[in-house]
Amino acid sequence: MKKIDLIYLIDDDAIFAFVFKKVLDKTLLFEEIKIFKNGYLALENLEERYKNKEKLPQYIFLDINMPLCDGWQFLYDIEKLPFKDELKIFMISSSIDEMDIEKANKFKNVLKFISKPITSQDIINLIKKHE
Repeated sequence: MKKIDLIYLIDDDAIFAFVFKKVLDKTLLFEEIKIFKNGYLALENLEERYKNKEKLPQYIFLDINMPLCDGWQFLYDIEKLPFKDELKIFMISSSIDEMDIEKANKFKNVLKFISKPITSQDIINLIKKHE
């Protein structure tokens, strides 16, 4: 499996972000991990990267519940972007609500809905499946 240049984690929970970054580091798969506290900040960064012809993230791990711009709003907003088809998203949430899973599956950019917590082996398996 080849190394992945860039991924985004969009989650407002600082403790989860810290732990998740450690889990990602353990896989040795990722060169750079950018963390955003809400979807709005991630959208701004994505648009800036696109405008400057910089590499977009190969994968985005997206939480549902966040302030300002939650995961659902982020998904609706990327539908308007010219590079929307280049984005591969894993919804990652502590929610086990079947309605959240069904809703996530309606977005073509969402590859899978993942319940927290997640292990390094889970991530390796996800990446292998969606390379």
